[in-house]
Amino acid sequence: MTLRIYADFNGLVGSPRNPGRTAVVLDTIGSALDLADAGVALVEGLPLIGVDWSDDVEDLEGHGVAVYDRDRCWWVIEFDEEGVRYVPAGDRTAPRERRCLRCRRDIGVRPNGGGMVVPGMVVPGCPWCGTPIDAALRPPG
Repeated sequence: MTLRIYADFNGLVGSPRNPGRTAVVLDTIGSALDLADAGVALVEGLPLIGVDWSDDVEDLEGHGVAVYDRDRCWWVIEFDEEGVRYVPAGDRTAPRERRCLRCRRDIGVRPNGGGMVVPGMVVPGCPWCGTPIDAALRPPG
């Protein structure tokens, strides 16, 4: 099953790998937390579904793969040939816990918005092991 994560569809760009494809930048705390909750750090080619709220009855969704843009120092989901789709609204219940990518304990973060993560930004870490909240979005090794 392909992992579904939050992606801010206001951040649509051209794909760094395939200029004819649309991509969404993964630069929010919401994306980082969804990845950490799943225990997944981004790697090139990882299949993902990006999801964002559209309105009360539908969401925006895009299926694709993770691509790291070395020029802009950020991850994107490069969408498949169908690009962005409208789908019925999914479950919008906030998770009761947010897990650390490394130690898997609840980190106690409850963001009320997306909140951008930018390169060089100081991001709080897990209170248990110190792993940065945005560890899943770190550049490839």
